Amino acid sequence: MRKTLSVIAVLTSIFLAGCVGMRPKGIKDCEFRLADVETVEKALTYAKLELEMDVTNPNGVGVIVDRMQFSVYANGQEIGGGAASFKDKPIPPGESVKFKANIALDYLSAGLAIFNMIKSHSASYSIRAKVYYETPLGAYHSWTTISSLYLPLL
Repeated sequence: MRKTLSVIAVLTSIFLAGCVGMRPKGIKDCEFRLADVETVEKALTYAKLELEMDVTNPNGVGVIVDRMQFSVYANGQEIGGGAASFKDKPIPPGESVKFKANIALDYLSAGLAIFNMIKSHSASYSIRAKVYYETPLGAYHSWTTISSLYLPLL
């Protein structure tokens, strides 16, 4: 009997762990648009940029973006990243707010990406983020592309 209860407890915890992070029914991801980029620090091996984003909540309930983890890519190669928390800026239903976050770009990785761009005769850039949401219906996370651009080089 004791062994059966232990097995049931383990299976229940595995099931519940699998449910964490699933999007609640009826909730959509927020919409992110890159509004501005500004250099805030230059160092020997990296540059720190401040991203300003317009974030729109398309839902009928308020949403909190708990945190975001950013990755910046050039021609498919990761050249930088960062993380930020926005717990103190809830997004009311159907409204937009501005978020600011810092990311660091590694000069060596960026240089290799530029070499790759010249070699391939094309340039692509993207900013991807893992977004952690909190809603009245539950917490979850998802991936989003904030900005993306492809340019053929002559």
